[in-house]
Amino acid sequence: MKRYEALAADIEASIRNGTLKTGDRLPSVRHTGQSRGVSASTVFQAYYLLEARGLVRARDRSGYYVTGGGLRDAPPESTLTSRPADGPLSLDVSDQVFDILEASMSRKVVPFGSAFPSPLLFPLARLGQFMAASAKSLDPWSTVDDLTPGSAALRRQIALRYLAEGMPVPADELVVTNGALEALNLCLAAVTRPGDAVIVESPTFYAALQALQRMGLRAIEVPTHPGEGIDLGALELAIAAHKPSACWLMTTFQNPLGSLMPDAKKKALVALLARHALPLIEDDVYAELYFGERRPAPAKAFDTQGWCCTARRSPSAWRRATASAGPRPGALHGRSRGRSSRPRSALRRPRSSRSRAISRKAGSTSTCASCARRWRCSRPPSRRPWATTFRRARARRGRWAATSCGSSCRHG
Repeated sequence: MKRYEALAADIEASIRNGTLKTGDRLPSVRHTGQSRGVSASTVFQAYYLLEARGLVRARDRSGYYVTGGGLRDAPPESTLTSRPADGPLSLDVSDQVFDILEASMSRKVVPFGSAFPSPLLFPLARLGQFMAASAKSLDPWSTVDDLTPGSAALRRQIALRYLAEGMPVPADELVVTNGALEALNLCLAAVTRPGDAVIVESPTFYAALQALQRMGLRAIEVPTHPGEGIDLGALELAIAAHKPSACWLMTTFQNPLGSLMPDAKKKALVALLARHALPLIEDDVYAELYFGERRPAPAKAFDTQGWCCTARRSPSAWRRATASAGPRPGALHGRSRGRSSRPRSALRRPRSSRSRAISRKAGSTSTCASCARRWRCSRPPSRRPWATTFRRARARRGRWAATSCGSSCRHG
């Protein structure tokens, strides 16, 4: 057990035995870290874990408080596998999909039927500041450079991200699209024709059914377990019986079941589809929602023959790509440009004659930069550098006349 897990277990035990009651405030992160001899990040991870379990809740500028919501026994997870109808089905789901989307527009409805986060969670004010600052330094050619297949810098960073996860994917094989759903539709159009059958989970993501309907494809539903995903035995029977053209599956946090297919099962899935030369269109958009030490590996990680096409959202890849995009990351990351400690006037380029006048010793001669006449310096030199005394020099503007050439020249 890791340190944050042990800390979370101790706090949870205190909540369950009544030591910490509903409404009590948890000790501050600093106090807990000092008393337990752990870092602040460890305490935060423990509090996040308790928050995910419904035992505590964070309040703005106040701390974490016990809610007691997780004290109720959770309902048992279903172990029943779905039992869909056998054979390919023609689809007519557009009306139902639009009903779901229309209901999501209501501010009084929590859209459980659609994976839309609350707009109140978005930092729109900061995002607007970043966009405004970024637009000022935007390279006009980026509107052309980032056309299909997408920004080369972004694709390189995504390839590096894949490599870090154990998947050496060349950047040339990556295509940046306007959302993951466009990528999934492109994959579907590349491997199917109207009238073909496509294997999907039961139940499956409603947008997948809508895409099949729009392309004139039929759906073959395969029994799916709510914990481990699609039934591989039933999948092989469906492949042999109906000869589908592709599979559209969510192997990680499937929508709507939330199932997570184990790595061993993902590996077996890829091997099964490779034996039948059947393309896998993997919808991997929810994998970033993991709560653990590492991101679940997609089925693509076990693909060695190129039968798997994966679509995912990768906000981290966007951040890394912008971090390597030259002068723009400061604006995109909101780095404070700050104010210089030097006065604004010191940032201006001084006139050459003035800089010569201060740097010359008393009694030396020089040439006027404006009229080219020789003149003799009649005042002692400055003891401080130009940048730090420019403000004072402007206040003593009358002394500059002693260093001029004495004619109508105004270089002083």
